[in-house]
Parts: sequence; structure tokens; C-alpha cells
Amino acid sequence: MQASNTPEAVAVEVIAAQPTEADSALTAQLAAEHDESLPPVTYIVRVKLETVPEATSQGWALYVGDVRIPKYWAYSQGIYFKVFDPQFFTDNRDGRLRFSRNGTEFTETGLKLTAPQAEDESARADAQLPRQDEVLQ
Repeated sequence: MQASNTPEAVAVEVIAAQPTEADSALTAQLAAEHDESLPPVTYIVRVKLETVPEATSQGWALYVGDVRIPKYWAYSQGIYFKVFDPQFFTDNRDGRLRFSRNGTEFTETGLKLTAPQAEDESARADAQLPRQDEVLQ
């Protein structure tokens, strides 16, 4: 059931994009902390909304399964968040996207997280990833 003023998600899409300078710095920091190599790609997870709600003092937290997405941003058709470690998609395969105001009561979107498309991987190998501003138009 849709709670009052809950964002209504209608689609989710994962797109591999070129990392920004800040993304590259964060990826290097994460790789060093976990002693592993991460690919030079930023995955943009776009959640298209029926209507983009106005910002309020009581925002909605976004979850993938039980994992709270700590930060997301608005774009013209909804919201998006970034993923730097492709293991996130394995760990949260088919994770349900949902919203909560309090972390205990959830509104299901009916959508699940998908893995990046195979063509994104081949594009990465060819260094032809789109810029993030192109992905978010």
C-alpha cells in the first residue's frame, strides 16, 4: 500500500558511467581500505519516479533489501545513487527497492535491483562509457 506522499517508483536502471574525479578518489580510498582492486567505473542506479516529490524536512530513506542507501540525489526523472564496487550487485541481487521514514515501516516499490547490463561491461573494456551528466539527462 502506498503511504501518503511516498515516492512512487516506476522503473530502476543500472548504467555504467565514467567516474568523476571525486568518484575516482573515493574508489581508490575504498580499494585501499579493503585491500582490493575496483574497476574504474561508477554505476549509476536510476530510480524513475512517477512524480518527483518536493524536498521536505522529513525525507524518505531508500533501501535495497535491508541495506540503507546512505545518500541519493535527484535528477529530472527521479532519484539516483552511485555504486563503486560491483560486488554490491552480487550481494544485493534482486534486492527489493523500498522507502521508509523511520527504518522500521517500509513502503515497497515493487521493483528489484538489477545487475549492470552486459553491454556496459564491454563498453567499459572499450573505454566508451558515457559521462555521468549524459546518464542523468
